[in-house]
Amino acid sequence: MPKLNVLGLKVTKPDSFFRRPVCVSGFTLIELMVTIAIIGIVALIGIPAFGDFVLNNRIRGQTSDFIGQLTQARSEAMRTATRVTVCPGTAGGCADSNWENGWVVFIDVNANAALDSGEAVIGIGAALDGDNTLRSAAFTTYISFRHDGGSTSIAGSGLAGSFALCDSRGYGDKARAIAVSASGRVKVLPANAAGSGLSSCGT
Repeated sequence: MPKLNVLGLKVTKPDSFFRRPVCVSGFTLIELMVTIAIIGIVALIGIPAFGDFVLNNRIRGQTSDFIGQLTQARSEAMRTATRVTVCPGTAGGCADSNWENGWVVFIDVNANAALDSGEAVIGIGAALDGDNTLRSAAFTTYISFRHDGGSTSIAGSGLAGSFALCDSRGYGDKARAIAVSASGRVKVLPANAAGSGLSSCGT
């Protein structure tokens, strides 16, 4: 039954399922505008950072994959006491100097740095995604390892150099230099670091 207050007016209580007062709340227009502004600021800061995160992970993974193939080639050359070559191309053979299109690792029986009929393929590298590039001035069309693990030319002399792995950010500390010594040792460093052997993404 309704109650009367001191002025004689009827007082009713908001009703709910549990017979308790129901509170109705919401956002004011100003609160909504402030929230949208904060979301916009966070997006402006976060989206570029996320883009760098994706690019860094991609180039790190591609570097790791390529080094893994080079290490496998060197180990196989030492294990079997034969020449093992890595060249840009596919299982069908070596092709051009654009390593980013993929590469093939094979037992180079006649040591001519070309995949000939009957030579065993022991590894294939897939083309790089993200429009990344992988180039080398020293190892333009091949890199070979001999029985002692050393990097060698077709003639048999030691050969050292670097690969440049770059993404859309170009040459700089985000790009990677994959340096191979004449002894066959591989190390990774920023492309523009001292001792990288690189001056651009093309060399």
